[in-house]
Amino acid sequence: MVDVSSEKNLGLWGSVLGLVGGFIPYLGTVLSLVGLVLVLVALHGIGKKLNDYRPFNNYLLAVVVGIGVLILGILVVFGVIAISTQGTSYEEYSSVDLTITPGGSYETVEYPGWGEFEWGIIIGFLVLVIVMAVINAFFQSRAWGAMHEITGVKEFGDAANWFRWGAFTAVVFVGLLLILIGHIFVILGFNNMPTEINRDETAISPVNSQSTAW
Repeated sequence: MVDVSSEKNLGLWGSVLGLVGGFIPYLGTVLSLVGLVLVLVALHGIGKKLNDYRPFNNYLLAVVVGIGVLILGILVVFGVIAISTQGTSYEEYSSVDLTITPGGSYETVEYPGWGEFEWGIIIGFLVLVIVMAVINAFFQSRAWGAMHEITGVKEFGDAANWFRWGAFTAVVFVGLLLILIGHIFVILGFNNMPTEINRDETAISPVNSQSTAW
């Protein structure tokens, strides 16, 4: 039997911080990143002690995808702000009363505002977020399905199923709610995980487990 009590605590706190951080502006991003690191450390420790790195490898891929979305989001926000602030929209100028002296002239100038290019960036980014959310949920499902096999904890298997269905339905945004439920079951899984696991035998045979089937 292998003692995994420290990994259990790290995974529990990490998954809690990762979930809570998603609902807190500004500081929440830091909390989420800390939570991701704690869960990665926990899964790596479990993989090292049990010689099974499937949960760690799949979760790492999910984290890489998530960080990619975050970086792209920051770049898109700053890019759109930079483009939209290069000038003031024409409508703002057209609302100003113009007094023209006899014999004088004036010139109308259109300034760049929100147009098809900016909206195209936003729509393209949203589509990319959905696609990457599907990929993230796919790897999360595989990670927690493997944890279900290793630990025998039912909640990990439930989390894998919620992530799987969340990936299938993310395109209609219902999947985002299912993915959120999956995160909750991950917390429950770490909370119910035993502090000792048999090194030589997995709790559930991978052949019989359906938690990682796609």
